[in-house]
Amino acid sequence: MYEAEGRTGRPKQDVPLPAAAVAEDDKKTKKQLVDEISSLRQRIQDLEAFESERKAIAKELKGTRQRLQYLLAVSPAIIYTTKASGDYACTFVSENLRAIMGYGPQEMTTDPKGWPDHLHPDDAPRAFGEMLPMIGRGGGSVEYRFRHRDGHYIWIQDTFKVVYDDSGHPLELVGAWAEITERKEAERHALEANAEIQETKRYLTRLIESSPDAIIATDKLGNVVLFNEGAETLLGYRASEVVGRPTTQLYENEDRSRELVLEMRKRGGMASGYESVLRAKDGHSVPVLIAASVLLDKDGQEAGMVGFATDLRTRKKEEEELRRAHDELEKHVEERTTELKAARERLRYLMTVTPAIVYTNQASDYTCTFVSENVSRIMGFSAWEMLEDKDFWTVRLHPEDAKRVFGEMGPLIEQGSGTIEYRFRHRDGHYIWIQDTFRVMRDDQGNPLEIVGSWADISGRKQAENALGERMAVMNDLETLVGASPAIIYTTQVTGDYACTFVSDNLDSIMGYAPWEMRDDKKFWVKRLHPDDANRVFSEMDGLIGQGGGALEYRFRHRDGHYIWIQDTLTVMRDDAGNPSEIVGSWADVSDRKRVEAELQKLAEQVELRNKFIRETFGKYLTDEVVSTVLESPAGLQTGGEKRKITMMMTDLRGFTSLSERLPPERVVALLNRYLTTMVSVIKQYQGTIDEFIGDAIFVLFGAPVWQEDDAERAVACAVAMQLAMSSINEQNQQEDLPELEMGIGIHTGQVVVGNIGSAERMKYGVVGSQVNLTSRIQSCTIGGQILISETTRLEAGRGLKIGQQIEVKAKGVEHPITLSEVLGIGGKYKLLLTETSEALTELPEEIPLRYEVVESSQVGGETRRGALTKLARKWAEARLEAPVPPLSNLKMRLIGSDDQELPGTLYGKVVASVPGSSSRFSVRFTSVPPEIDAVLRKLTAPPATATGVASGAAAG
Repeated sequence: MYEAEGRTGRPKQDVPLPAAAVAEDDKKTKKQLVDEISSLRQRIQDLEAFESERKAIAKELKGTRQRLQYLLAVSPAIIYTTKASGDYACTFVSENLRAIMGYGPQEMTTDPKGWPDHLHPDDAPRAFGEMLPMIGRGGGSVEYRFRHRDGHYIWIQDTFKVVYDDSGHPLELVGAWAEITERKEAERHALEANAEIQETKRYLTRLIESSPDAIIATDKLGNVVLFNEGAETLLGYRASEVVGRPTTQLYENEDRSRELVLEMRKRGGMASGYESVLRAKDGHSVPVLIAASVLLDKDGQEAGMVGFATDLRTRKKEEEELRRAHDELEKHVEERTTELKAARERLRYLMTVTPAIVYTNQASDYTCTFVSENVSRIMGFSAWEMLEDKDFWTVRLHPEDAKRVFGEMGPLIEQGSGTIEYRFRHRDGHYIWIQDTFRVMRDDQGNPLEIVGSWADISGRKQAENALGERMAVMNDLETLVGASPAIIYTTQVTGDYACTFVSDNLDSIMGYAPWEMRDDKKFWVKRLHPDDANRVFSEMDGLIGQGGGALEYRFRHRDGHYIWIQDTLTVMRDDAGNPSEIVGSWADVSDRKRVEAELQKLAEQVELRNKFIRETFGKYLTDEVVSTVLESPAGLQTGGEKRKITMMMTDLRGFTSLSERLPPERVVALLNRYLTTMVSVIKQYQGTIDEFIGDAIFVLFGAPVWQEDDAERAVACAVAMQLAMSSINEQNQQEDLPELEMGIGIHTGQVVVGNIGSAERMKYGVVGSQVNLTSRIQSCTIGGQILISETTRLEAGRGLKIGQQIEVKAKGVEHPITLSEVLGIGGKYKLLLTETSEALTELPEEIPLRYEVVESSQVGGETRRGALTKLARKWAEARLEAPVPPLSNLKMRLIGSDDQELPGTLYGKVVASVPGSSSRFSVRFTSVPPEIDAVLRKLTAPPATATGVASGAAAG
């Protein structure tokens, strides 16, 4: 109370107060204390609330600062502030300066010249010059090179704004440094590439104009757009006379123009080494060799073509001259062959009558180095006796003749040849007269090296020396011919074992035997005939002897044991009475010819076997006409591979895998064989090639091995016919209590590698390439009874197609979405239409709950989700699904009963589309329905009178 009074300024009084007054004062003081305490408590609560708010704000500021620091650290740009004038000293820079430029922030903020000193010397004046006007405008962007800590320069894009003070003067620059080194490098490369492109264009222009070949380009309508100087020189037209006009005026006729276009289409847009004929301005024909290619625009569509034509007139003229020279050469060869045949006949005759011994001696001491085997018949000595004894000839000269002979031999050797006569001692001791005719062979220095001559027995005919001399001259010629003959000359007896009476010395080089071996053994020839040929030879010999001569071929055993083929050409000599007296003939080794003939025969058999294999193999997949074309055309079936544009078809039965697991094996085989038999018949009707059966799937080619212009059109017509044929298959299945089948077909046209693929042990004719995989992807998008084709097939097949809906899908392995078209029929010469079927969906009184999973590439993946069937038809349903599902996804579904237990059987379907206006409802086409589920669906799609009860029963079941 006293304190209160002191605060009010009242004077203190020591006068005692009444008790009632004191009590009243005490009461007031307590009330004031209570009020003050209450007020203090309220202030304390307010302060505590303020402190909590302050702490929250501090915490939020700390978090904001941490986020800001993190953003500045990971930002691709460096945030900074600098002075707005002077040296632009840095006042703040973000932490990511270190990652981009290599410097710490403190280095930049403490060094006023940290920024200007690191500018590239070539860029600094420009940067300062550009920044002043930008500061005046309130900000801008400038690019320059800045030195990194490691010494190299990086390109920086400096973007800033000006912060002003209260007076409106520039106070500070706030900006960001972004590294654009890669962009600058890209710009530099782009400029260099553009320069290269421009140089390439100029080079190509000079190349086209200077090319000696004719270069002609057209647009997609076939009108000329380029006609170079080479073309002007070749055809006589000026470019202005041709550009804008159809190319057909440059050809001899329109057929040649169409043939070139067909050749390019067949080869996938390119043709090379193609011979044709162009028409010059003056009307004469110019043979040319053409290399042409289709030009495509940026969308891959045909924009025209370009061709290079090389003048073939000079080559054609040279070919004609070469042909004439070849004909003349053949004529000369034929004449020479006739002369050689005549010479051979003369040689054969001379060998039958020659009595001379052929020999060679050394010119120095007359040592014998060779002597023919008939020396034994004339002189009685063996050839080896004369060869082994160097004095053999000299010691056997008649003593009265020796001195004369040696006296005459010297001059004769000097003159190079001669003839001398003398007596020579026979083995039995008597002397015979010898006419020795020889020729001297000389070495490179002209010195006598060897004597080549013949000894003729002229005993008893000395009186006829002149006649004998003439005959000896003939004999010399004969011996020369014998030495050069490739055939063995012989004479034999006409009967019995055909014992040899004479054989030429080349018997040794051809058959390996010495002539005396054959002459001494009467059965020599008979014993060496091949056992398989002997009977035939003896039989033919009788006929040839009867007709006076002829030729036959047989195998004869060589000395080393192997057999060689001999052509035996013989003439029968007759005596004065006309009876056969001797056989004169020649044996020629024809083993090489026989080997070639055998190889040719083997090759012919292999070709026949190949043709048989092709007919038996391809005949199962192709029409007879296509097989005949493959066999008759050299290019019809090439081993190895080639790149070609073909149309591919892939078919597949929907739900057949699960169906085959429910049926007995024999029923599965019967079902599959009926389907494949019908489909193969249809495919052969449309000239398709069945490349492979993949279980219940069929992969068919149109355009391989034989390309046709209407491949794509025939493929689509074949697909429609196959779908129509499914009705007859299902009718037979129904009669045999087999389930109904549905087929999906995908068709695509594209470039693939086609040919014989595999190894030497196992090989097949097929195709490879990404387009094959794309065909399979298109087929996987189909539902039962549906045909989907790619955009390339639609364009190739022409305008005769009846197209239904078109969808855009993202196929696995393909970068961009592809457009697929549903085929409903085909017109033109085929006139085929698919039967239109539509099923009305029945609204279910109660939704049928289900669990479902998405099936990816035949593998169930992902989590199990819930859904329900809301509308139903025999093959269709509308389903409410827990999560969105992409169109064309495959679902595995299990229906759920009222007790939350799954009903027996698994249902498969494909999501066709989402229901318009809903994100959770989808149209589903069933692809596999087990019997137990099928029974439920039939009841649920029954007439309305019973549908409600059935639905309730299904849910309860």
